[in-house]
Amino acid sequence: MKKEDEMKKTEISEDVWIKTQCHRCMSNCSLQARRVNGTVVQLEGIPDSPNGAMGGLCPKGLAELQVLYDPNRLNVPLRRTNQEKGLGVDPRWKEITWEEALDEITSKLKTTMDDDPRKIMIQHGITPSNMIVHLFLGPLLTGLSTPKGTPSISVSSAAHCGNSGHFINALNYAAFVIGPDWKYTKYMIVFGTNSAFGGFQMWANRLAAEALEHGMKLVVFDPVCGNAASHATEWIPITPGTDGAVALAMLNVIVNELGICDIEYLKHKTNAPYLIKPDGHYLRDETTNKPMVWDNLASKAKTFDDPSIGDYDIDNKHEVDGVNCQPSWISFKENLKKHTPERSSDISGVPATTIRRIATEYAKAASIGTTITIDGKQLPYRPVATYNIRAAGAHGNGTHTIFAIDMLHHVVGAAGVPGSTITVSIECFGHPETKRPYMGVKACPDGFVTIGGRWLFPDRFWPPREPVAPRNALGELFPLALDIPLWGIADRDEVLIKTKLNSQIDVLINYCTNGVMNSGRPYDKGEFLKRVPFIIDFELFPTEFNEGFADIVLPSTCFLEYSEFTGVLHSYHNQSLALDEPWATHITQKVIEPLYQRRYAPEVVIDILDRIGVRDRVNGYYNHILELDDSEQLKPGQKIIWEELCDKAVTHYYGLEHNWEWFKKHGFISWPKKVEEVYWRHFKDIRVQIYWEYMLDMKEKTQKIVNELGLPINMEHYLPLPDWFPIAPHFVSDSQYDLYCFSWADSTHQATCTQEQPWLDEASRMNPYTYFIIMNAKTAEKKGLKVGDRIEIESSRGNKVNGVLQVRKGQHPQTVTIMGCAGHWAKGQPIAKGKGVNMNSLIEIHLAECDPITMSIEPCVKVKVSRLK
Repeated sequence: MKKEDEMKKTEISEDVWIKTQCHRCMSNCSLQARRVNGTVVQLEGIPDSPNGAMGGLCPKGLAELQVLYDPNRLNVPLRRTNQEKGLGVDPRWKEITWEEALDEITSKLKTTMDDDPRKIMIQHGITPSNMIVHLFLGPLLTGLSTPKGTPSISVSSAAHCGNSGHFINALNYAAFVIGPDWKYTKYMIVFGTNSAFGGFQMWANRLAAEALEHGMKLVVFDPVCGNAASHATEWIPITPGTDGAVALAMLNVIVNELGICDIEYLKHKTNAPYLIKPDGHYLRDETTNKPMVWDNLASKAKTFDDPSIGDYDIDNKHEVDGVNCQPSWISFKENLKKHTPERSSDISGVPATTIRRIATEYAKAASIGTTITIDGKQLPYRPVATYNIRAAGAHGNGTHTIFAIDMLHHVVGAAGVPGSTITVSIECFGHPETKRPYMGVKACPDGFVTIGGRWLFPDRFWPPREPVAPRNALGELFPLALDIPLWGIADRDEVLIKTKLNSQIDVLINYCTNGVMNSGRPYDKGEFLKRVPFIIDFELFPTEFNEGFADIVLPSTCFLEYSEFTGVLHSYHNQSLALDEPWATHITQKVIEPLYQRRYAPEVVIDILDRIGVRDRVNGYYNHILELDDSEQLKPGQKIIWEELCDKAVTHYYGLEHNWEWFKKHGFISWPKKVEEVYWRHFKDIRVQIYWEYMLDMKEKTQKIVNELGLPINMEHYLPLPDWFPIAPHFVSDSQYDLYCFSWADSTHQATCTQEQPWLDEASRMNPYTYFIIMNAKTAEKKGLKVGDRIEIESSRGNKVNGVLQVRKGQHPQTVTIMGCAGHWAKGQPIAKGKGVNMNSLIEIHLAECDPITMSIEPCVKVKVSRLK
């Protein structure tokens, strides 16, 4: 090669920074990528975007550079040649063309769709947030449905995540997620999560760090001294599954012992004044059917929203038209009296004196009666909050646990006002120039929130659907559940027989989830998957799922290789809660053209549905979700060009001057938040449900169906007031199973999809806990175990895993923990293979042990530990 040619080869002809979003977890942080001569060489955050760390990135985001260029990535479509399926079975892949793959997929889908669309299942994960729901699931459901039915949906791992929490958030906040008002919070209680303290949501990590620097007191109830607890003012070890008992005891102290309650908030912002009849139902007005309250000044009952009410009574019983009734607040207080700190201490192991002290500190820190003026608006100031994401509510008693924790906000008026628990992406007046995207919280006839923001699918969340005998899916019987883990439970076949639901799935479409590793025992999901004749998987890497069960694997793109616009629809996790940090709508834009034969899954879905012949349905779907005007809409028969669709989305919401080219240059658009948007509850006449009257009818209707079907559902949970119920491990009486085992989340990893990256693996191998089984140091010593021993964990049901022991002092002595979703065995993941332990292999899911209201699974098991020779 000539010297001048060598010089030309090393010259920098391109050196650009491209703004996009990270999709390595649900947070979707802002990200920019440096591309030099067509090669991506550097990733970092965007300093002027609030959606993230303002310049930083977590390790998962940084490691996307390795995902892009990983030599173990899937690069061409593959067809299985081994007819055998099962865990660890070699698929004996054969490379095929895209045309061959799409022809076969289209044929299988069309045949099944014409027969019965209910025999098609769409299974997806949750990592890339609302992109999956809007761009993958939505078009497939629209395109593949017929008058005969709709495809089944399986949100792999969803019931393992936030079923209970998301329900309570929607019920009382019209929100998917809630969090502390970090800028003003002075006292915070965390129940079992590391989120915001080294967990996901980089904006939350940033704001939490600032709050601690400014003197916020942090109290953490957690079996493990993890990230949050290590930053806390006080860490309080707690027995797994007992957070609700502690919260209820704290409520009892605050309400009945101290009497420190925000009475004005309870009267005007909750259903505390609603009159309850002896049967537990509201006393309703005969004309309007609205709930009644007692007006002290008028000495008579009126509808709750009567503008003439002078003073709501919440403390006295009354007789109205011969009916004895009382405000729900009386019922609430009486219900709490049985939850004494002493009783809670026996359940949770937390000393009664500690419960009383923390409750007292929290109630006093709420500063009831104080106000603050922000942007000329005077608002109540309640600088206390609680925080939980997944852990405390991810149990078989999750709904009541989160119910109790949330009531800690409302009894002291610490919800939706400065310093308290708040949410965003729910009340949004839109960009100043276009007034889009607009979202507004509204009240139902009983005074409670309907869905304001986009809580996944519903246009209306409240009132909920009535439970009915399932015809198409088990979710019809449990309308408050986000997802039901039917296909991964051990007693699946028994449930299907009892419910007479369709048990035959002929085609399964999988996207962005490793469905055999990230829920319960892989064996149980594997037994179901072996019966599915045709499985399609969109994936980045070979996985345990596709190696064991997929018939065709399509090489998907990582987020550096695709563009998408769903930031305009608002995301659930990525908007900073802080008032002084602006709204920020980001787009995802490809930094590099897809390498090899990789293709973006939503575009492939459009191609498949085009081939099936339902283009107009798909066009109508996108017109609907983007709320396009007549002049903007996709026309019948019009072929979707992806970047043209992206342009339609952004210009509809932000005007022609902010088109796709503008967004590609700037990455995001932002504008200031208003006080009325962040603290909307103060400005709206919408009430919180401290008393769940609806649960009475739901119990009666569900009980009838459950009895007829013979389903093992614990109807005791269907109560109008918060209570505590033991979880399945609490009932294990065999003394040899003396430890509670559960997983913990390493912030270096996301579900099952990050252990293959060498940088993250290197960091994990440097961490003394990531790939080990962890016990309390004194417990290990008592059992004659030492660091480095290979030990076996056996659950009370006989499921086993083994790994290397590590110990620490900062862990409840009755627990053993494992970093979740490790222990890969796929041949196509040589970096991850054999590292760590698959905790989920111990979790044998049974319907009777799921939360009977929201269907959260029970991820904690009782185990015994022994040394292996």
